[in-house]
Amino acid sequence: MKKKYVFPCLLLFIAVLTAGIFYKEDYNKKNPTSSGPIVIRLSHVANETSPLHLSCVYFEEILEERSEGKFDVQVYPNSQLGGDRQAVEAVSLGSITASFPGTAVLSGFEPKFMVGDLPFIFKTRDAAYKAYDNELGEELNKLLEPHNLVSLGYGDTGYRHITNNKKPITCPDDLDGLAIRTMENPIHMASFREWGANPTPISFSELFTALQQHTIDAQENPLQIICSSRFYEVQDYLSLTGHFYALGSLLFNKEFVENLPEDLNILLNECARETVEYQRKITQEMEEEFLQELEAAGMHINELTPEQKDLFIEKAEPVYEKYEGMLGKDLIELARKYND
Repeated sequence: MKKKYVFPCLLLFIAVLTAGIFYKEDYNKKNPTSSGPIVIRLSHVANETSPLHLSCVYFEEILEERSEGKFDVQVYPNSQLGGDRQAVEAVSLGSITASFPGTAVLSGFEPKFMVGDLPFIFKTRDAAYKAYDNELGEELNKLLEPHNLVSLGYGDTGYRHITNNKKPITCPDDLDGLAIRTMENPIHMASFREWGANPTPISFSELFTALQQHTIDAQENPLQIICSSRFYEVQDYLSLTGHFYALGSLLFNKEFVENLPEDLNILLNECARETVEYQRKITQEMEEEFLQELEAAGMHINELTPEQKDLFIEKAEPVYEKYEGMLGKDLIELARKYND
């Protein structure tokens, strides 16, 4: 083959290969009784042992069984179809059917999703569940519609906690001057600044090495991430601060859901709701196992008292004031409504 044809042919090959993965699905127009099952490609970034993946497998099992084979659910873990943001974009376009991203990722499409990132906004998990299962979830779901997205439920990724290699964290003063890796989230970064730390957004893929080389002193994540990422190898202290609460959204292409026959639409929503409940349950159960594993690995674990958490809450008040205009006071109150 002449050299001048090699590059165009290579581009054509890549285009065909990509189209095979990310074509716009047309299965929502199929009759499942005559044209085979309706395929749902569900992408997520977690590994196969995570509560997130186990819940996706549960969704696959119950939907296929209860639909008597009218659905074929294909789960793709470990970012096989791209990272969270890529997956959300693909779901919006209809390239894949569904994903289970963190709500922090959705704030990149709609900033008001950052309401759940406000520090200590949910006193308990039950308060968060009730908020997202009711008015708060309903308001946020409306904001997804222009993006051709619909959330069929909000799962539980867990409270975020601080690890570091210097000392236990019991009050904001313990964070003074500490270089801590955070997500590239303005509310997260603003909160840690108020607590006296030096927040540094670093790619998650580079985080372990940064901790190992002491480029930074600390990081914050849910227990399942701290454990699965083996941060206990490079961090001595785990403080159960619970400063931010992390959620995930079982996200679907809106057109796909709306084009389903009524009976299958109802069944899809029922199975999604049950999957979210299952995911919340196993996340809490597995957190106890994660704590035991981290302690056995040698981490020093300390839990904050309500009085100690109050010191963080008081220091973070300026963050609420700063973002009230963008998020809206009413939306913040919907989030706080179920704390009492």
